[in-house]
Amino acid sequence: MVAELKIEAILDLIDRREPFEAIDNFRCFHLKIERYAPMIAAAIHDGHYLPESLSDQCALSDTERLYEEDPYTKSFIQGCPIVFSGLDSRYYYDLNRIPSEAIYDTAWGKSVWTIPLSDEQKAGALQRYKRCYTVIHHLMDSLEQQFSNRPLIVFDIHSYNYKRWEREVPEINVGTSQVNHKIWGAYIERYLNLLAHSFDTFWVAENNTFFGKGAFLQQLMNQHANCLVLATEFKKYFCDELTAEVYPEKVEETAHKLQTVIDKMLLSGL
Repeated sequence: MVAELKIEAILDLIDRREPFEAIDNFRCFHLKIERYAPMIAAAIHDGHYLPESLSDQCALSDTERLYEEDPYTKSFIQGCPIVFSGLDSRYYYDLNRIPSEAIYDTAWGKSVWTIPLSDEQKAGALQRYKRCYTVIHHLMDSLEQQFSNRPLIVFDIHSYNYKRWEREVPEINVGTSQVNHKIWGAYIERYLNLLAHSFDTFWVAENNTFFGKGAFLQQLMNQHANCLVLATEFKKYFCDELTAEVYPEKVEETAHKLQTVIDKMLLSGL
């Protein structure tokens, strides 16, 4: 059963290393910890929520918002021992941007709001942004202490629209341009090889369509020295990218194959 907990209670459970599943009482994020392991699987753009007041103020339809969100990516990682997912729409605040850029006036060529957000509304959104990062960093600090003899790997799962590209694009892209390959090269190579083996009919690429320049990766790796964030983008082959109509069998297949990859990454330890 999913509990609704205050942040202080969530942090306390992490400190006591107790398994739990909860959403915070502001309903910003969902965190499931079945067991403590040197990994986090994250779907920060899976959420779609906007408060009713902002929904009325938003210039975009639900379908337009879903187009740039990452629906169903949480389903890809549901079998992982630790899963963090955003509940709010990235149009509310974007966890993959630095705070000063996390709230959009325009995005992807479209105005987001019929009436610009007030300073109070922006402050409220950034408070939710901060709550998410407070818990993520606290969890990572705890995992780094518990598993001090090995790296902490964050599987940062996203999706992308491919019909806008005027060339063939990979089904899976791993962005590593901000990662030190001298330190993490063997991990990156193993991850790419495991993805290519598990998704054997897919084109798996590195830095082809996206380059891993998101703030989520940067903030986590800057603050946690022994952490590797693998920013992984899945082409929206698992849904209609224009309407977000899901193809359940594709989601299930992706989840199964990705779980195999993550399990092997954790078992190998390198």
